Amino acid sequence: MDVDSNTFCAGGGVLGNGTWVVFGGNQPVTTDGVAVASQGAYHNTDGGTAIRMLNPCEDESCEWIQGTTSYDVSAQNTGGFLQMTSRRWYPMVEELEDGSLIIIGGDKNGGYVNTVAQDNPTYEFFPPKGDGEAVYLQFLADTLPVNLYALTWLMPSGKLFMQASRKSVLYDWRSKQTTDLPDMPYATRVYPASAASAMLPLTPGNNYEPTILFCGGSNPPQWGDDGGARYNVTAIPADNTCVRISPDSANPKYEDDDYMFEGRSMGQFVYLPDGTMWMGNGVEMGTAGYGDDHYSIGQSYGQNPAYTPALYVPDAPLGGRWNRTGLSAATNERMYHSTAILLPDSSILISGSNPNKDFTNDQWRSRTDVDKWYPWYFNEERPTFPNAPTTLSYGGDGFNISMNTTDISTINNTKVVVIRGGFNTHAIAFGQRYLELNSTYTVNMNTNESTMYVSQMPGTSGPYIFQPGPAMIFLVVNGVPSEGQYVMVGNGQMGTQPTSDAAALPATQVIAVTPVESNSTSQGATTSTKEGAASPVSVLSSSVVVGAAGLLLATVGGFAAVF
Repeated sequence: MDVDSNTFCAGGGVLGNGTWVVFGGNQPVTTDGVAVASQGAYHNTDGGTAIRMLNPCEDESCEWIQGTTSYDVSAQNTGGFLQMTSRRWYPMVEELEDGSLIIIGGDKNGGYVNTVAQDNPTYEFFPPKGDGEAVYLQFLADTLPVNLYALTWLMPSGKLFMQASRKSVLYDWRSKQTTDLPDMPYATRVYPASAASAMLPLTPGNNYEPTILFCGGSNPPQWGDDGGARYNVTAIPADNTCVRISPDSANPKYEDDDYMFEGRSMGQFVYLPDGTMWMGNGVEMGTAGYGDDHYSIGQSYGQNPAYTPALYVPDAPLGGRWNRTGLSAATNERMYHSTAILLPDSSILISGSNPNKDFTNDQWRSRTDVDKWYPWYFNEERPTFPNAPTTLSYGGDGFNISMNTTDISTINNTKVVVIRGGFNTHAIAFGQRYLELNSTYTVNMNTNESTMYVSQMPGTSGPYIFQPGPAMIFLVVNGVPSEGQYVMVGNGQMGTQPTSDAAALPATQVIAVTPVESNSTSQGATTSTKEGAASPVSVLSSSVVVGAAGLLLATVGGFAAVF
């Protein structure tokens, strides 16, 4: 079934029960309040207020659940459960700890940047909370004109870290209290400056404390208005700085990180299972957006496409966090309206690029082809992860993985990670998160076997650290991941998630070979699995197969056209 409203420049997310929801977007083109006939494909329904829901299925029988309301240009509030309280073009969406979604800001009619006349400085919830009315947020008014897709992350404290224009805050939506944080240095990072941004991987090593990374964006002398840039923004080099901040720390502040190899607007981060972060797409001059100013090629406000990706290593020492050794340049530009997502086989699917207001084959053309980017580990044997868990709870008893190796270096470099790719649009991955599960191990030299003990998700604070809903789980051995498998984090339902303390894992130990005594037969020492743990998961860390086709396609750091 078709979507009956225009999703252009919408926002979206996934609920804690696995339902995908898309919010807002464009209105039908109208003349004096009457929808233009050429827009009939949208059934005259206002995309600006629309909510569309999709329950995933495996047999392609899924159908969109959506409200329908006749378009009325004079109506400010359309009401109804599947209509938002008002129009939102370029809204930000973040999941909360109960599996619901908060929809933040946007504007009513679109444009290059926002204006007082069309700003929507409010947020609302889906499903609705309280009286269902929108709530005013001063932060959104304070960050005009650059407050569209206001970057937002849920923190372990339950507060929301929000960033737009140069302003950063922690916002407690329950008490409606705002805490000002230091201003963003060097450049504007939010749309249309469009820096790459992501929460760094959450690991036992950093105690699951969230740190947000921003790279690139733009620092132009002015921002124009909703009608356009009003100056030659295509002549402004994109920013090359990177900064990071830990918003929930005792003294949050922006810290300089390694600068990128080149300035980049509309670059995007994608987690790889090994804990590194792919950065690709975007442009080296200008910003997102387009207009009829004809400052440069076509209508695009971005020029000089960035073709070569790079890898960011979060835990590397300063000065060594960016790497593109062996990486090759893409053959296709990926500019405005491009996306990149992680696939279960651990490759990255790259699509989009529509830097003009209409479909065109002129430079820069509208791209309908798709690329796959293959990381280095596609040239390696892959571990298998049979009987991987299909659900993960917040706390409780963990699970075991049996490994047929006693190589301590290999076991030390084995981890289980959970990745949510999020809702991707405009070089933003709404809700993207990466978490490494806590683990210990026993190596038994007598039996030539090892057992890895793996925790569930973090306990009582877990829903704030990694919100409930579907994700992918990977076993990663020496940096090489298994095929990703889908897992439901939490109980698969909306509402307060059951939590408990995580069961203590056995201490890491190595059981040495028992000496052989003369005239006697020694018995190898044994260890028992943790009481209450799930049945062992068999994994052969050296039994790895991707298939010949996968290996033939794989080139380290390489691109391959899909269609």
